[in-house]
Amino acid sequence: MKDIGQIVVEEVPNPRPEPGGLLIEVRACAICGSDVRTFLHGSAHVKPPRILGHEVAGVIKEVGPGLSGYSVGEAVTVAPAIGCGACEYCRMGATNMCPNLETIGFEFDGGFAELMAVPAQAVRQGHVNRIPQGLDFVEAALAEPLACCINGQNFLEIGLGHTVAIIGAGVIGLFHAELALLKGASTVFLIDVLPERLIYAKSLRENIVTINAQETDPVREVLTQTEGRGVDVAIVACPAGEAQNQALQMVARRGRVSLFGGLPQGKSTGYIDSNLIHYKEVGVFGAHASTALQNRLALRILAERKILPEKYITHVYPLSRILEGIHAVREGKALKVIIKPSGGES
Repeated sequence: MKDIGQIVVEEVPNPRPEPGGLLIEVRACAICGSDVRTFLHGSAHVKPPRILGHEVAGVIKEVGPGLSGYSVGEAVTVAPAIGCGACEYCRMGATNMCPNLETIGFEFDGGFAELMAVPAQAVRQGHVNRIPQGLDFVEAALAEPLACCINGQNFLEIGLGHTVAIIGAGVIGLFHAELALLKGASTVFLIDVLPERLIYAKSLRENIVTINAQETDPVREVLTQTEGRGVDVAIVACPAGEAQNQALQMVARRGRVSLFGGLPQGKSTGYIDSNLIHYKEVGVFGAHASTALQNRLALRILAERKILPEKYITHVYPLSRILEGIHAVREGKALKVIIKPSGGES
């Protein structure tokens, strides 16, 4: 990204691995919604020029000086959110909460390139994960967003027989739905305004109930279908402030709400009725990024086909067509778009 609203594909000097680091030949890098937002509006964590892309899978091309335990040719993913390794949060395993967090594709050059350097601090803290057998690079690129959903559900205690409402039926919302059902949820209500997303969501698994928020009040519908009780858990998987309050309205007393979808800078206040939290004793949780351990768990879930990655990959483009991929995500025409620097097809 040269600047806000400006992405170009050009030749740059090949990166080199630093001592203790790695050089990855990128085979697949998925486009995240945050990549689109950074392209359109910038980010406090990105100082152009910067190579974006953090949902990366590839092959080790070169091992940096002084590093052992890794071999050229190994297939790997990289958990992109890298803590300092020394603070209280890093020591307790919550590296995504590190006050000095740095992320590949934000503070470091990312995966929309043929080659990507992995910092030594990422390697040292276990952020380079080997791809299990049977999982190809395009599929493995989904580990990062799935890991973020795993992290987001950590506090929600979804279990047998629980009901869950998810506002937003994009890839993140669908991942949340599948994880909730894998944990034993009896019913997942998926809410969106795009009919095509809801049609697709209905085909994923049994026990998914879809609600078109353009046609009906989602709060009233959820309350009706739960006999006025509300759901045990509500997850806001879209960047819409009004959806946060809808989640509080549709969750049961002593239920849990995840504000998974962040709101644009300057537009994150003035939506939530705190009395709903107070009088219903609702637990409200945030969610940010994921850890290397959660990335490994996501790889295992995908490799074991507990969640089928091929259901989510709708477009594959070569690097030269990255702008097409970004616009496909922005316009809601795609679920998951994969960029293959070595070439690909839509």
